[in-house]
Amino acid sequence: MNKKDLKQIAQQIKEKRKSYGYTQEQMSEQLEMSYSYYTKIENGYQTPSLNTLIKITSALHISMDKLIFGKASENSRFSPDKQELLQSIEQFDRNELIRCRNLLSKIISYMND
Repeated sequence: MNKKDLKQIAQQIKEKRKSYGYTQEQMSEQLEMSYSYYTKIENGYQTPSLNTLIKITSALHISMDKLIFGKASENSRFSPDKQELLQSIEQFDRNELIRCRNLLSKIISYMND
């Protein structure tokens, strides 16, 4: 990964973190890593490991391909970003939406048991 790519990834992490209203300290605690290590990643001075990238993308609800490449893979039908999710939902017909709603209701009821 070159410096330009690292800076772009760092910038996306910073923007996404701020959109959630987290401080760098809150993020480092949530990710269970030192504050100094996290700030080096977010400032583009440290190349994160794959495991660290997975933790960051999970915490920030962003897909790995979107973080690394700046957009979701065309092969992926789902990205956790709210805008992309809404665009995907708009493509469903009424019956597909009803099936999805019923499935989600069942999943939620199992989780609450």
